[in-house]
Amino acid sequence: MKKYYDDRHQLYMEITDLEDGFMHVKLHLTTGIKQLTVTEAKGKEIIELNRVEYNDNHRETRRHVSLEAYDPYGSLVQDDADPLQEVIKKEEVEQLHHSISQLNPEQQKLLMKKFWDEVKQTNIAKDEGISKMAITKRLQTIYRRLKKILEK
Repeated sequence: MKKYYDDRHQLYMEITDLEDGFMHVKLHLTTGIKQLTVTEAKGKEIIELNRVEYNDNHRETRRHVSLEAYDPYGSLVQDDADPLQEVIKKEEVEQLHHSISQLNPEQQKLLMKKFWDEVKQTNIAKDEGISKMAITKRLQTIYRRLKKILEK
């Protein structure tokens, strides 16, 4: 049994060995499984077409892939960006992450809710059973502490 998989079209194909001059083709499509029985000549044509299509897709992908496809974490500099500013920005972000890691877990959790999850202060206050002003004061304390850490 030979198995083929085509990423672009989400097609998975199994071709079983010959039986009395026939080949069994099982196509796993996104819409379901389709089974075919074809002659040996047709089966060989399907295999050859699959090989040619795979090679064409591979050649086209290699020709047209941008550098952004190889940079899933944004570590490369964008074309229109100033490299110096990008390096400075990256260092500042690293410093901020390091500073946040020095806060206590409750403060880190509050920052995550506020900035990462984008939860409003009133909703945070309701969840914790305290006033909005208490959340505001906690955030001010966190900002002051982060400022001291960053100034070191």
